[in-house]
Amino acid sequence: MSEENKQTENRQEVDLSQLTNIEFATAWTPSSSVKKDFGDNQRGSFRRQDKDKKRDFGERKFDKPRKKFNSDKPRGNDKKFRKQGKNDGKRKQQAPFNFSMEVLFYPDDAPFNKLADIMKSSKRTYQLFDIAKLVLEKSDRFIVLAKNLPAEDGTTKPLYCAQPLNIPFEDEASAKASAIEYYVNELFEKVQIEVEPPKGNFQLVNKCNATGDLLGAPNWHRYNEYLREYHREKCSKMSFEAFLATIEAVRDADSISTWLEQMKTRDVYKLKNATEGENDTFDTREAASNYVVHKIGADLVKSYEQVRMRGVNLSAMPFGRIRRNIEEAWRKQNRFPIVTANNLRGRLRREGFAVYKRGSKGFAFVSVVKRKFLLEGDKLADMPQKIFDFITENPAISTVDLPYKFLGLTPPEVQPKAKTLAEENKEGKADTIDSIETTAELTDEQKAQMNTIWSELMWLVSEGYVVEYADSTLQANPYLPRPKDKSEKVEEPENLGIADEPIVAPKAEENVEETAEEVAEESAEQVEQTEEKAE
Repeated sequence: MSEENKQTENRQEVDLSQLTNIEFATAWTPSSSVKKDFGDNQRGSFRRQDKDKKRDFGERKFDKPRKKFNSDKPRGNDKKFRKQGKNDGKRKQQAPFNFSMEVLFYPDDAPFNKLADIMKSSKRTYQLFDIAKLVLEKSDRFIVLAKNLPAEDGTTKPLYCAQPLNIPFEDEASAKASAIEYYVNELFEKVQIEVEPPKGNFQLVNKCNATGDLLGAPNWHRYNEYLREYHREKCSKMSFEAFLATIEAVRDADSISTWLEQMKTRDVYKLKNATEGENDTFDTREAASNYVVHKIGADLVKSYEQVRMRGVNLSAMPFGRIRRNIEEAWRKQNRFPIVTANNLRGRLRREGFAVYKRGSKGFAFVSVVKRKFLLEGDKLADMPQKIFDFITENPAISTVDLPYKFLGLTPPEVQPKAKTLAEENKEGKADTIDSIETTAELTDEQKAQMNTIWSELMWLVSEGYVVEYADSTLQANPYLPRPKDKSEKVEEPENLGIADEPIVAPKAEENVEETAEEVAEESAEQVEQTEEKAE
């Protein structure tokens, strides 16, 4: 190959190794990863070379050789980044809410009566906390009692409550406006009637840019009144000043004609139950509001130190300090309902339920069946005693498994799932032990034995010798020591000790708050007295 051909071939070969360190960045994003010398060379190639006017810039900083970065040594700010990285996965803790009101929750009568009927029919034993959480689950199940905390001078600011829903407000004017709004919606109905369109010389018509609706001519005599009512019905989420900023004037003749056509129908307020001879039609909402003030007057607003309102009416409250206090108290009780649970004690006892605590540090349980205890040496009838002893030897055995295991049979694989109290409340009936049907193939003799066991087990649970928990597990009450003196009366202990801890697994958050529950239970009687006064 000739020397000329070799040179041509070398010129055609391109060395791509220099491109491996090039990093691309968008034109609008400054990137420190792009080499400065690469940019300098580019600028140098396009720099105007003028031999007559050479400028000597001297030695520039970026022309000096850069120090090699040692990746093994951490940079000065790396520790800060490492500390931030450790907390990246953790949730930033917010400061606790500073309550300015005392808020308590009590069960509403109708839902609670239904719940009590279900608990009585099931004869199961439920945790008091579970009942409290069920009451707090929906707003139509509880009553709210709220009052302002005393100020520094010891005075308590009253609450102004809009009737008849008893919705609390900070001031009387806001409460009165809310009460009028309620009564206008309740007493009147809005109907459309045909009327004559406005008459006059209308050169322009105003239009709302937010909704695109025509509002009317500024020189129309009802324009300002219509503007207020339109803002309340269509744009109440924005302030009236912001609403005015969306209005523009339209001088189009077609728009003016369209507005006049729309004004051939008008909304009026008609009284639903008007007495004979009474005016039942009002042209404006303001006229209807004046009728409410004239009829009801002083009964629109009532002032209380402590307000009592239904939880279902919380949605009608405006957002502000009072609603925030109630919502935060509701969230706090949903996490750990110790106060609500203690408020339920007196109500449950008056309904005939037994409320007791299992173990020295156990949890409170509720049942319509009062527990019974056998003394050491006492015996029941033959079959009930055998079932009682079998449950004692097999604690936490399922209600469904008991008859099979007692007879030495294999329980069916598919078993009816135990319903929670919420499911029983939703369905309106309880899954009692007599409603469980056997699914396995049994002989006639085994079926007869099975029915006998069901019957005796029902008797043990209804009499209180055996406890059936909410998850359908069973536990036999322990034997009590026989007193030495026969004349001494044996009383049922409140706390039976560590050996008699409940078999129902406690909630994790309840376990953390055991101390809080113990402290609160010491003042349960005071809470019950507060409830009785409130009711």
